[in-house]
Amino acid sequence: MKTNTNLLFKIKMEKNLSSLTAAATFALIIVFAACCSKDDPAPPVPELKITSITPSTGGEGTPVVIVGTGFSATASEDAVTLNGKACPVTSATATQLGITIPADAGSGKITVTVGTKSAQSTMFTFVPAVLPLAITSIAPTTGPKQTHVVITGTSFSTTASENIVTLNGKSCEVTNASATQLTVVIPASAGSGNIQVTVGSNTVQSTNFDFVFTVTVSTLAGSTNGFADGTGSDAQFSQPFSVAADANGNIYVADAGNNKIRKVTPAGVVTTLAGSTNGFADGTGDAAQFNYPYGVTTDADGNVYVADTYNHKIRKVTQEGVVTTFAGSTGGYTDATGTDAQFYYLTGINRGADGNFYVADKDNHKIRKVTPAGVVTTLAGSTSGSTDGTGTEAQFNGPYSVATDANNNVYVADASNSTIRKVTSAGVVTTLAGSTGGFADGTGSAAQFQYAYGVATDANGNIYVADTYNHKVRKITSAGVVTTLAGSTGGYADGSDTAAQFNYLTGVATDAAGNIYVADKDNHKIRKIVID
Repeated sequence: MKTNTNLLFKIKMEKNLSSLTAAATFALIIVFAACCSKDDPAPPVPELKITSITPSTGGEGTPVVIVGTGFSATASEDAVTLNGKACPVTSATATQLGITIPADAGSGKITVTVGTKSAQSTMFTFVPAVLPLAITSIAPTTGPKQTHVVITGTSFSTTASENIVTLNGKSCEVTNASATQLTVVIPASAGSGNIQVTVGSNTVQSTNFDFVFTVTVSTLAGSTNGFADGTGSDAQFSQPFSVAADANGNIYVADAGNNKIRKVTPAGVVTTLAGSTNGFADGTGDAAQFNYPYGVTTDADGNVYVADTYNHKIRKVTQEGVVTTFAGSTGGYTDATGTDAQFYYLTGINRGADGNFYVADKDNHKIRKVTPAGVVTTLAGSTSGSTDGTGTEAQFNGPYSVATDANNNVYVADASNSTIRKVTSAGVVTTLAGSTGGFADGTGSAAQFQYAYGVATDANGNIYVADTYNHKVRKITSAGVVTTLAGSTGGYADGSDTAAQFNYLTGVATDAAGNIYVADKDNHKIRKIVID
């Protein structure tokens, strides 16, 4: 377009041409033509530039105003990003853009691109949203000790040591940590339960993790049939019949074939506490005599009580090896105090939480109770048979051993009946598991044992059975569910659960740590089972 100035100039020129000379007129015409022969030049395009951003910090959804030059007034023509993440443009002019910060953008410079040109802002500091501590998933959800579990969630600490992770109170090592994911290692003996994560003062729990226990059988002490004190396989036993643990983890053995009471430390060091040749004599160390002692238990003071089977007596042995007769006299059946009482081939003894002793009086087919003062009474049983009931209404058939729980219930390995019986403190007898002789895992009477001689309990209310003729250690829950813990065919082998072998095991005991000890009679060894 011609400008207004040019038009006025043209009019003035036309009015004044008549007063000019020919030469001057010609020169003016040339100048006019030069001025009016083309359009005015276009104004220069502004440089694409960012001069400020407001605010310069914020999280997801923060509105930011970008001030500068060279922007397009058409919002769709302005491409804005932060660390490669698109920022929606909410308003646009040539000198100002309104944008919104996207999720998880991170800190960095905002980039504006218009056509082929780009410009960057100063630093924008991204502030992540503060999410609550939460667990959304764990994987895997089952496994044994040393399983690596990935915990996914929010607001974990990126410093591994600041995440406190436990399973049933047992610490799980954190091997890797980010704000949304932790990798942890499941510890031994953890058990099934919810994994717990604590960060600062906040704690959350996962869904259930199903812990798979592993069972390992080893030989604590013993080798071939014989008699020798020593460590591990340097020691010898002869048909060890039962075992008991004290509060320090020492194991006491009724070494029946040697007529001795032996002590085994947690390190497998075997010494002889008392006994010599078979017979009957009170005394100290090898001056004392036993006659095929089958049962053994301990009290809180470290004394050992022995079911001296062929002597029909209960003997007491101090830690110094001093042996005295606690109760019993000749073979027979009499309730009384001390040596006025009679037993008949008693084979099992266990001290209860109430401080009383409970005795498997095998050939009397009864369960007897003995107070710390030596007063002997009959808790349950009468003649040989198999009958549930109270007191003398109940029947047992050759009960070999007893164990007690924290509620003073007594569990009986009723060997000739191939059942495990339960006796309350009131003398009420029921059958917990077992039926006819044989082998079957199952619940209650669906399970089978074959001459189970040994029985023990743990702190969780489980019962462990030396299933003698099946060469296995069985486990029974308080609900009567029977499973096989360890053992296969008769023989000798250390290893995991069913890879292990026993040979007519007769005794079983547990310690405070939950380990299980086995009198592996015909292998002449003391075996240890670790469940973790």
